[in-house]
Amino acid sequence: MDSIELRHIIHQNPELSFQEYKTQELLKKAIEEIGVKVYPIVQTGLIVPIKRTDVPYILLRADMDALPIREKTGWKFSSKNNYMHACGHDVHMAIMYEVMKAIYKWTGNFIFVFQPAEESGGGASRVIEEIKDKYEICCAIAVHVTDEYPFGTVATNSGVIFASATEINLTFNGKAAHIAFYKDGIDAIKTGVDFLQQFYSVEFEDKVLAGFGKVFGGNARNIVADEFQLQGTIRADSIEKSNTVYEKIYEIARNASERTGSNFSLEKGSFYAPVKVDKRMFDIFSSTVGQSDFKLERCEMKYTGEDFGFFSYEYPSLIFWAGTMEKARHGLHNPMFLPNDKVIKPIANLIVSYVKSIMKENAH
Repeated sequence: MDSIELRHIIHQNPELSFQEYKTQELLKKAIEEIGVKVYPIVQTGLIVPIKRTDVPYILLRADMDALPIREKTGWKFSSKNNYMHACGHDVHMAIMYEVMKAIYKWTGNFIFVFQPAEESGGGASRVIEEIKDKYEICCAIAVHVTDEYPFGTVATNSGVIFASATEINLTFNGKAAHIAFYKDGIDAIKTGVDFLQQFYSVEFEDKVLAGFGKVFGGNARNIVADEFQLQGTIRADSIEKSNTVYEKIYEIARNASERTGSNFSLEKGSFYAPVKVDKRMFDIFSSTVGQSDFKLERCEMKYTGEDFGFFSYEYPSLIFWAGTMEKARHGLHNPMFLPNDKVIKPIANLIVSYVKSIMKENAH
């Protein structure tokens, strides 16, 4: 199957985290057509180990899941359901499929991972748990398309390039009472407002972002609210900084609760480790790009979450942004985000050259 045709089929049939059954089936069929064995992993993912010699494996990862977004591109290969590959994972899968077709007969060892549940933050860590004791892996590679950069530009850097991301849910519990008897109740919304005033007066250290994007509570306009919830996120360039912010939020919430006599709970949701690019991996990539038609931009850390961070903590790793912008920029997770098919093969060819460079360096 041609990689562009594969992209079209996958794009029309997007599936959410840990629901990627049709995507798994499509990939399996396409990969088996080229004569390579495929194995399921963590329920809806696939792993493709290719062993030709006795050296450690090079791991190449593509994420599989889509988002609960209704597509508005009007493309003839648009999604057939209410979900969408609005983060480019369909392109990632097509790129790595193209890479596989180019290198599967090389004298080397490769593991292609088609990973489920990147968007929910649960896929990468589960994949690693299944493979880390089975395969000796020397390094890991991934790509992320974006229309932040024009087509022909790739962007990455050594060090942390994706922030740690921690979802948090903070709930204040008070006591309901009719508004006419306000003093008989404990106002959870008042406690939440007190918390927010204190929280937004705190200055966090460099490369830290924290905030609440959704708040809700109460049952009726004339009843003292007995519950108020705040949903937010912490982004930072290290897990340690994220934990410090979490502890500060806990302290502010406790103080606000004590002032009003309410109770509170603070819980963590999905978590993404920061993505670290290995310096040696970056240097080899920089040299590879220098011999290609692509332009390399050394980018700053993005506050985007990306669960490839779990791979980067386990193995020397590199992930890079591949620019797709031509005329208009819509941004990731947007119902209009649609990379052109023409980006697939050039980006795949760059990764193939990069893999060749790594193998050459490892042989020295």
